[in-house]
Amino acid sequence: WNIPAAPVRTPEESMNLFDLPAGFRAEVVAAEPLVQDPISICFDERGRIWMLEWPTYNKQLRGVFPGLENLPTPKSRVVILEDTDGDGRMDRRTVFLEDFDFPRGLQVMKDGALVLKLPELVVAHDTNGDDRADRQEVLLKGLEVPVNPHGAQSNLLRAMDNWIYGSRFTQRMRESGGSWLWQPSLSLRGQWGFSQDNYGRFFYSSNGDHLRGDLVPEHYYTRNPNYPVTAGIDVRYPADQTTWPHAVTAGINRRAQLRGENGTLQSFTSNTAPTVYRGDQFPAEYVGNVFLGEVAGRLIRRSVLTEKEGIITAENAYNKREFLFSRDERFRPVYTSNGPDGALYIADMYRGLIEGHLFITSYLRNQIIERGLQQPFAGMGRIYRIVHEGRPRVPVPKVDRNDPAAWVALLAHPNGFWRDAAQRIIVEKADRRVTAAVRKMALEHADELARLHALWTLEGLDAITPEILTQALSDSSVHLRKAALRISEPFLQDQGVASRVLALVDDPRIEVRRQLLFTLGEGKGAAMEQAMATVLQRGGESPIMLEAALSGLHNRELAFLDLLLKTAAWSQKSASATRLYGALAQAIVNSGKLEELERLLGHVSDAEKRAPWVRVALLDGMVEAKKRGLERLPAALAIVEKSSQKEVENRAAALRKSWSTAVPAAPTAGGRRGRINSNFDRGEGLFAICSACHGPEGKGQPTIAPPLVESAVLAGPPEEVIRSVLFGRNQDRKNKAFPDMPPLGGLGDEDISAVISYVRAKWGAAASPVTAADVKKIRDAGAANAPATNR
Repeated sequence: WNIPAAPVRTPEESMNLFDLPAGFRAEVVAAEPLVQDPISICFDERGRIWMLEWPTYNKQLRGVFPGLENLPTPKSRVVILEDTDGDGRMDRRTVFLEDFDFPRGLQVMKDGALVLKLPELVVAHDTNGDDRADRQEVLLKGLEVPVNPHGAQSNLLRAMDNWIYGSRFTQRMRESGGSWLWQPSLSLRGQWGFSQDNYGRFFYSSNGDHLRGDLVPEHYYTRNPNYPVTAGIDVRYPADQTTWPHAVTAGINRRAQLRGENGTLQSFTSNTAPTVYRGDQFPAEYVGNVFLGEVAGRLIRRSVLTEKEGIITAENAYNKREFLFSRDERFRPVYTSNGPDGALYIADMYRGLIEGHLFITSYLRNQIIERGLQQPFAGMGRIYRIVHEGRPRVPVPKVDRNDPAAWVALLAHPNGFWRDAAQRIIVEKADRRVTAAVRKMALEHADELARLHALWTLEGLDAITPEILTQALSDSSVHLRKAALRISEPFLQDQGVASRVLALVDDPRIEVRRQLLFTLGEGKGAAMEQAMATVLQRGGESPIMLEAALSGLHNRELAFLDLLLKTAAWSQKSASATRLYGALAQAIVNSGKLEELERLLGHVSDAEKRAPWVRVALLDGMVEAKKRGLERLPAALAIVEKSSQKEVENRAAALRKSWSTAVPAAPTAGGRRGRINSNFDRGEGLFAICSACHGPEGKGQPTIAPPLVESAVLAGPPEEVIRSVLFGRNQDRKNKAFPDMPPLGGLGDEDISAVISYVRAKWGAAASPVTAADVKKIRDAGAANAPATNR
């Protein structure tokens, strides 16, 4: 390949190396020294850029590469950039908050910002208006600072529903009346970057999986520990992960990731910060498209979304090219954002060495040294604006944030940035004198997005009434009806609201009926459960519909099963009925309540005149339940085992075996340590490298990495595991469910032996430790022993 030199270029020189579609151009908004090592940006209502800077990123490489031996180690910062003369380019830099090490998230708030600076989450207040934080309110402390930054908590997002979410957070949060409220939340949502669309749905990405998202609100899935569910969240939207750089991209982690004929990156590997375009500066067909940076490939993908029957898919907007590609090797698009002027903004970390210190291979190391990519190591950065030439940029509205009434009109602005800002400011001010104007917009405005934001603004002001809900539940917009269902949940005891909610069982849109199932789970009483059964008759074979229902039936599964078995419509065999009976049986077994288990087994005994398919469906669910080893076997099991139906008898035997098997207590850390020596503690710390993909509990992540729990590979001979860690895994792509596992041969023999010993002891039931000598033996044997075809 003809690999070009990679000199440091000025912002203008670098920008001139952008390939953009016809009709678009890039503009420099800010650059070093105003911008230094940016990793994320957001805007306030004055049009100023708030920026997280991470000069300590990859600090472990100081002294490792030539020329980095004596570099200082600065601390991270939150910086405010301002355009004081109105020329479109930032000219003032103010350090709002500094002297911390691990920045992971930033959201503007009423008198400062919410900052995730591990190991703390703080509200940094500016009490005197000088744009410098002078008080920090600690909301969370003791958060993990992982060895691998990809596994860290990150990405704060104030969503349309007035809650603040984060990646890998187990709680969502909101401020109310001067205090903070917390609720359980699922904690995945990708690795870096977090966006919402015009309807409040979440979008994110992982390194090798460039666009994922939530079709449904994920907080409902924390409700039922008897039946853990995830259908409809963390969904992969594009089927194709192929990338199309416009020139050679040699400076990546492995040569095998490049096309042999031209040295271009074959597929996504280092994705960052998807942004759903919600502005008004691009043509209308771009609204709702997702723009996402790939820092190793030096490109930005534009994905066009298609929605059908409540399912979203995505594909590249172009044929074998990208929306933006840079021919400057040091261009690193780490973050994208909608701007107050309707343009798309890009934060460029601008450095030659971007790969995390844990994952630099010998191939990449050679590329870095041969072309001097390690210098300058830090201190540079640019922010660009992408504009469409067919329409001028719109000036930023000048609205006094202390005048909530003036913000109401902006709830209908065509640029989503201003709708979000207006909603946030009105809710933060909590001035209910604007309620009448917001209510009028929610119920009467012609634009559905204005009505939607106004409705959620009323929710944030605690100004929702049954009268508002009864009208919103009948709105012509599917998105308004869905939002009204969510907001109605505290009002389900109101007869008027409940009747309108129940009337939606016949809604023509599956998205509304799906949300209805979640909402009915918040209600109580026979009418709610009967409505749930009615909705499931239409589309209950869908995993999302099924799990939406199960999520709200915690400790009511048996009562709901009794209802179904008495209902004629559920006596006919169907995919919906088979799946639902099995799921309910699973949940009942997992609850561990022996009395309910006896009653469940009674439903499948010959004494009950059940259709054979019903018995089998219930027993299949019981067999699939995670509950193992009961203290006492239910008496009804012996009756079921005597069934004249062979399928029932066989499944009952399987249950006896499962429930009779003693479940060994998990060994304590001390016990493990005694078996595998002090490597356990060391390996436990190093496992942070692996947890970003395999999960902190070893349960894996869909399309990212398989579970380690009950892994046959871990339980087998250690040689295969050692080869996988040293040389990578799945390189021949036989297992297409997951991307390649990168080689970690850059770790020392002691470190590799420690982490393998840890995971084998924790999840592989392997007592014997792996030693550094074991690792060295296989390393010395070379890459000839490397291939491992299945994961």
